[in-house]
Amino acid sequence: MSLFRSRKPTPARRGRGNLKAALEAYSQGDFPTAFSHFLPLAEAGNAEAQYHLGMMYGSGLGVMRDSGDAAAWLRRAAEQDHAEALFQYGLLLASGAAAPNDNDPAVRWHKRAASRNPAAAQANLELLHPNGLGVAQDQAEAVRWYRRAADLGHAPSQTNLGMMHVIGQGVPRDAAEGLRWLTAAAGQDNAAAQFHIGSLYATGEGVERDPAAALDWYRKAADQGHVIAQLNLGLMYANGQGVERSYEEAARWYAAAAEQGNAAAQVNLGLLYANGQGVPRDYSKVIEWFRKAAEQGNTSAQFNLGFIFANGVAGRQDFAESVIWYRKAATLGNVAAQVNLGLMYVNSQGVMQDFEEAATWFRKAAERGNATAQVNLGLLHANGHGLPQSHAEAARWFQQAAAQGNSTAQVHLGQMYADGRGVPQDTTQAYMLLSQAASALPPGEELNRVTASLNAIAGTLSSEDLQRATELARGLREPVPSAGA
Repeated sequence: MSLFRSRKPTPARRGRGNLKAALEAYSQGDFPTAFSHFLPLAEAGNAEAQYHLGMMYGSGLGVMRDSGDAAAWLRRAAEQDHAEALFQYGLLLASGAAAPNDNDPAVRWHKRAASRNPAAAQANLELLHPNGLGVAQDQAEAVRWYRRAADLGHAPSQTNLGMMHVIGQGVPRDAAEGLRWLTAAAGQDNAAAQFHIGSLYATGEGVERDPAAALDWYRKAADQGHVIAQLNLGLMYANGQGVERSYEEAARWYAAAAEQGNAAAQVNLGLLYANGQGVPRDYSKVIEWFRKAAEQGNTSAQFNLGFIFANGVAGRQDFAESVIWYRKAATLGNVAAQVNLGLMYVNSQGVMQDFEEAATWFRKAAERGNATAQVNLGLLHANGHGLPQSHAEAARWFQQAAAQGNSTAQVHLGQMYADGRGVPQDTTQAYMLLSQAASALPPGEELNRVTASLNAIAGTLSSEDLQRATELARGLREPVPSAGA
């Protein structure tokens, strides 16, 4: 089944059209009336009508959505140098417009018919959709149409053409040429172009890196409501990049972006309220902004809400609410949330104790290299909680965490080498691991226990082995071998 075909507008009934009536009906959302006026005008060669028909087919306004017909009508208008049609046709070519999926009625109907009479089904498809149902991506062709619009002074096309030069899509990569087109668009107060120029100066792409210049360009775009420019301005003020650090200014720009629904800005604004930076400390505002971002699927916000409710940071401890937010973030792959959700199951906080469920979440985080999860998974294996007891498997997870410098893992693995549990007994390795842990532990009972174990092991080592273990602990020799090696 071919869903991509040549781009010739679909023939239709002829009649008289009135452009003014068509535009009025279109603006009022009366798309069937608008279509009845646009179609005869478009067929007669009116570029404005052709452009609007293309947009109607592209969005399914009053007609079945059909990217093939959208492209065909937009191209007809573009060939008459209709600037917006040039731009929109370039967008279609730059991104490609996939044919409808299998749930689309047209595709379902065609497949059903094709199963009975393939030839007739294909003939009907060509009759109903002679332009196909999709548009193949063609970056080089997109550049050609953008350039025609850009030469006419169309700022959005100049912006897109500039960025295609910057990233090398459809043309050889040329940041200087890209900057030339972006500057032309920015001179027409195009916010997207101003933002992109700011990003070039922020990263040093094609220009000398200049945070102050980046700030100026971001401000031009932000003043026009460009949400990512507002976010980036907030970040630059918060971090003192290109400007003196000002949490007050950071809060102002974060708030502007947050009010437009930007989740990252909502999180950052929440953090300023949590720390009292640039705004009064106010946990009701913290929760308000974190919740807005969390409901958009932002895992940092979801994790922070889980933490706030678990620890009563806002004055009310609520483990059940904490579990809800940790689970949302954990399900979306937030590693810290996976660890904390596992701990909630271990400690029966907000949920019934369930070591198997804890192991599931610890494993997800452990496999992504989180040392705390690796330690906890090792402990579950060592104690047979929710998993078959296996000292060898416990040692394997402890080893991975110990290699990252986790002192708890070093203590457990060191004791296993001392006792020969899950690994061959090796008091030299035991001494080395416990020494590494001791150097990182703060004064207290755990350090005292580790020190006692070190003294006991030292009494069993020869002076040569003790020196070797000490050197290993200081990182002067080979690292600890894999567990079970």
